[in-house]
Amino acid sequence: MKFDVTGMRKELLEELSKKVAFAKEREAGYKLLILRIGDNPADISYEKAIMKTAESVGIPVEVSTFPELVTESEVLSEVMRGNMDERFGGILIFHPLPGHLDAEAIDGAIQPEKDIDCLNPINQWRIFKGKGAMMPATAKSAVMIAEAMGELEGKRVLIINRSMVIGKPLAMMLLDKNATVTVGHSRTKNIPALAREHDIVVYGTGQSRWVGADFVSEGQWIIDCGIAFDDTGKMTGDVDFDAVVDKAEYVTSVPGGVGSLTNLLLLDNMFID
Repeated sequence: MKFDVTGMRKELLEELSKKVAFAKEREAGYKLLILRIGDNPADISYEKAIMKTAESVGIPVEVSTFPELVTESEVLSEVMRGNMDERFGGILIFHPLPGHLDAEAIDGAIQPEKDIDCLNPINQWRIFKGKGAMMPATAKSAVMIAEAMGELEGKRVLIINRSMVIGKPLAMMLLDKNATVTVGHSRTKNIPALAREHDIVVYGTGQSRWVGADFVSEGQWIIDCGIAFDDTGKMTGDVDFDAVVDKAEYVTSVPGGVGSLTNLLLLDNMFID
């Protein structure tokens, strides 16, 4: 059946609004700085979505835009401005960056406490050591949803994604919950058979509706982190929702599942001590 995250989203909105109000009272950490390089339509769409979510909880957003051929020193200068200004609780840089820029150097320059996308190596190290308070938003959303579905200890979990923003941190986070984790990817053989062997499967490939009923075993929990669009332009996930909804115990929808919590959790990272 469909797993409804409406209640989770409402609770996150209420909690985040309170945190923003408190930060505004202290006049510290209540603003978001976004750095966008170029005019990539996907970046602009993402920017609008974040700004809409931020507005809903009272977070002011400042956007600094740069031409595609911006120098690294110009970007770093803006990062430093965000680091030094106590009003900014978060700094977000859209990726991928142009090839002439050193992405690692730029990500590493963001103050770890303001690195809400968790790209600074210090934050990544903390995640892999099991000491991270700040987590990548999509991975955190997946874990929150999985915990809401039921007990994770001892569960066999398959993650079909090995990126640094979903698969790898998610694996570490689930291990910390005492789940048994397997990570699959584009070179993994016979994914349908492998998926059927697991209690929980998290998909995040961006291939529209490629997961059908033959991937699913009765009583399975399915969390869809994929974002894709079908031939009609409709947003879909990795999972063919209609094909699996009656077979799985729980399955999240796209839109309306993981993604509906992600931007809230991204902004929530501004307020983690």
